[in-house]
Amino acid sequence: MPRRRIFSQRKSAARFRLPIGLILLALTVVLCLIIPTNPLDNSIVDLPGRKLPTLLPTRTALPAPTKPHIGRIIFTCTRGDFNQLCWINADGSGYQQLTSTEAHNYYPVFSPRGGSIVYASNQNGGAFDLFLFIFEGTRLFRLTNFIGNVISPSFSPDGTRILFANRAGEGPTSLWTIDNTGNNPDLLYAGLNSIVAADWSPDGKTIAFVMAVDRPGAYEVFLMDADSSNVRQLTRGLIGIGGSVDWSPDGAYLLIHAGPEGDKNIFRIDVAVQTATQLTNGGNNASATYSYDGQWIAFNSLRNNGQADIFIMRPDGAEIRQVTSDSEPDWQPQWEP
Repeated sequence: MPRRRIFSQRKSAARFRLPIGLILLALTVVLCLIIPTNPLDNSIVDLPGRKLPTLLPTRTALPAPTKPHIGRIIFTCTRGDFNQLCWINADGSGYQQLTSTEAHNYYPVFSPRGGSIVYASNQNGGAFDLFLFIFEGTRLFRLTNFIGNVISPSFSPDGTRILFANRAGEGPTSLWTIDNTGNNPDLLYAGLNSIVAADWSPDGKTIAFVMAVDRPGAYEVFLMDADSSNVRQLTRGLIGIGGSVDWSPDGAYLLIHAGPEGDKNIFRIDVAVQTATQLTNGGNNASATYSYDGQWIAFNSLRNNGQADIFIMRPDGAEIRQVTSDSEPDWQPQWEP
């Protein structure tokens, strides 16, 4: 008589099977251990004398302007005895003063991803240094330390380096760069004459800057490869070029202001063919800058009875709209990404 199996192989396996819920719980624990919860390290690194961020943060949780607002603009706002930083939605709503120091703050510019700004300030003494302000956590870091008098900061497209004009010692104002952490300040280009404005091209390959020429009080726009080679003059003979320059998002145009003293207008320079198109007609305008989508231009103007206010217009000069109307001067606008 054949032997009967009391326990079949199928029944034995079933006896030691783990409950499916327990298996899923174990997998969840393992995944939590091996997957990092914060893929972007925003840690702070100790450096001699100060703490600086190793990476710029992503966009913060601050309320972003909605589509009807067109965008948000940061600008220099003179309030009382000092120049401060303010911002406003491009439709004129949401005004807020960001600084209230007993010092002058100029040239605010957003980092390429937003969430932080760099600006020039003399809050730590008579000389102007670069400061990085991160909105998340309201953190402020000093990037330069009495290396001269700094103006006109501009981020590289990837946000890792900052271009700026700096007068160190008795020489002319030259072009410098520095890491976004405040490390490695380097002289990039020492021009023959002083430089009053600079901007990094959207592709990172070219730097545009405004430099004095041999004629008294005269400035021209120059281009230079980002490694400081191949310096060439772009404009020739446009009367009264002032101290601002800004690339269009596609890198095809530059915005400048020029004209007789007290009657400056905004011009668009076609970089490829080296021609200038006048966009405004009267009002004594300056500091024009493109929005990040290229659909608008912000600028400051004295067209309102000599009062400095922020205006916006289309890239062809149409649809001019007034944004600010404070009794004190508003100027040097820059768009938020």
